[in-house]
Amino acid sequence: MDTEIPQTAIDYIHSLGRFSGKPGLHRIRALCAALGDPQDRLQFVHLAGTNGKGSTACMIASALRAAGLCVGLYTSPYLVQFYERIRVDGAMIPDADLTRLAERVAVACESLALPEGESIGEFEFTTALAFLYFAEQQCDIVVLETGLGGRCDATNVVRTTEASVITPVSLDHMAVLGDTVAEIAGEKAAIIKPGSAAVCAAGQAEEAMVVIRHACEACGAVWYTGAQDCRVLRCDIEGSAFVHDGQGYTIAMPGRHQIENAVTALRTLSALRERGWDIPVEAAVRGLARARMPGRLERLVDQPLVLLDGAHNAAGVEALCRAVDELLKMRRLHVVMGMVQDKEYETCVRKIARRADVFYACTPEADGREVDAHTISALAARECADVHTCRTAEDALGKALSAAQPKDCILVCGSLYLIGETEKILKSRQKMAE
Repeated sequence: MDTEIPQTAIDYIHSLGRFSGKPGLHRIRALCAALGDPQDRLQFVHLAGTNGKGSTACMIASALRAAGLCVGLYTSPYLVQFYERIRVDGAMIPDADLTRLAERVAVACESLALPEGESIGEFEFTTALAFLYFAEQQCDIVVLETGLGGRCDATNVVRTTEASVITPVSLDHMAVLGDTVAEIAGEKAAIIKPGSAAVCAAGQAEEAMVVIRHACEACGAVWYTGAQDCRVLRCDIEGSAFVHDGQGYTIAMPGRHQIENAVTALRTLSALRERGWDIPVEAAVRGLARARMPGRLERLVDQPLVLLDGAHNAAGVEALCRAVDELLKMRRLHVVMGMVQDKEYETCVRKIARRADVFYACTPEADGREVDAHTISALAARECADVHTCRTAEDALGKALSAAQPKDCILVCGSLYLIGETEKILKSRQKMAE
């Protein structure tokens, strides 16, 4: 790897590009083989789905840590720091380890004989690096989130899993995954491995459920539904409390959709117990209570209340809208929103704008994929009477903070690029205030 240009391992990884050839696992298989197949020395909980997989993965990992296991967690994308994507026992991979392992993976890349015009892309490179790190750290189990789809996702190079988890499936990335929910479900269900426990989120669309069950039966996986009952005791901006299978739980991430994610996590933990993993119920209680996922109705400031949510497709925005209707109905709502082009941004903007008292449209920094703020403004103006077009995220957030009263709420939502920018802006402001 050239350590002069680019300057850092992260710069080098980003320079590899998002897409590196025709869809398939041939590149990641070749790369992992050149590295000694570190993934074969690990055990996995593998997750795919359109929405909720990041939060569900975080909850599962937190519970497994509370049970005394050494747990790797691989998620994407990151919000503020690249290191967020690779964690062991909650700690991000250190820069020194990232740099050292990037050198090793880069050398392996140079040895590969790939089809003409193909190369190792950013996600494939990072996935292989993560496997190396988790193996070095001797993780007992790794909670592994897919990046895009499932069948051809680089994480699907793993040969066996302890549990394959499918969170809610809806329309997203249709240019890559298919035009219908059934087609997309088929791509995601391809992570289910023979002999693994297959855990499917409740409330799955019927057409998705049919495909997922068929995939499970076809490969001889063990279908696991777990307890169905869930009684909600509390659901507010502080989080939720609920009873599942006779046991009480609390979660800090607000919204009923997070209760649904927690139930999927609990079903996964039950499936792991069936396979011999020692996960006391008390560990599940502690783990769920401690679980935090940035950018999921994340609370950063109290007066005015500032919430960040990375809902960026129609199903995610629908869940966000339900949370807004339930949790924020007594507050004046200022919305800061930016989107990228490969999402259903028209639908997303209009649904959120319908609930806004004031709407600030901005253009996120999204590597050329961003939707111009004027386009967002025009869509929002169909649903909200008070719309402002802002040049940047910092401009939009500054105007919202100036206008909002202490009891109001500022909701920053849409593109994950915008959420990451906002995290940096607010942390910088807090440092300056100190």
